[in-house]
Amino acid sequence: MATTKKTHTTKKTTAKKTPSKSVSSKKGSKAVKARPQTWRFYVVTIGIFLVAVATVVVIALFTSSVIAKNSTKARLDRINDIYATINVGDSYIPTMVNVFGDKRPYDWGGDAGKGRTYSSAIYYTHGDTVSNTVADLDQKIKAAGFEKFDEPYPGSVAIQYHYKSAKGEYVRLTVSSKPYNDAWSNATSMKQEVPESVYAMDKNAGPSSVTLKVNLDDNNE
Repeated sequence: MATTKKTHTTKKTTAKKTPSKSVSSKKGSKAVKARPQTWRFYVVTIGIFLVAVATVVVIALFTSSVIAKNSTKARLDRINDIYATINVGDSYIPTMVNVFGDKRPYDWGGDAGKGRTYSSAIYYTHGDTVSNTVADLDQKIKAAGFEKFDEPYPGSVAIQYHYKSAKGEYVRLTVSSKPYNDAWSNATSMKQEVPESVYAMDKNAGPSSVTLKVNLDDNNE
């Protein structure tokens, strides 16, 4: 009886290839475009501009301040130099000093006072008659380079002379009798009528009250 041999056959199995996953999924396959940062650019630009403007303003203010201080110092030095050049001497005792270098606008006289400035002033007491004091100071002021050009109140109780230098600087001299001034002031301070005896006082009697004013801008009080 014939026999048949069974042959064992093996099936070759091939591994199923799994589809490789792409780096980006289908949903995210489209690359997201970066949004332009325009607003940041504007913010930075404006910030830089503001800092630059602030810096310029600060520098301008600082420079202006330095120039003003230098100008004030130069004016003060010149005014002090004028007083030193006049050199009233030790016989003149200062009672009040109001010397400054900055321009102080004159606030009287309405439109007529516009553009004018206050004068620096030194007040003295001098142990001599009014006439002798005036003669002494007149000589010293002229020797300092000033020329007398005006006597606004001739015949007044207080003698006043105005002087001017070739540089356009001004000096005002006012001299009056201190005893008369004190008597008149005492009566008015007590709200009393000034007695005739005060008006009859010698207006040339010493000691003398002296006011010496200096102005670099104009002939003003």
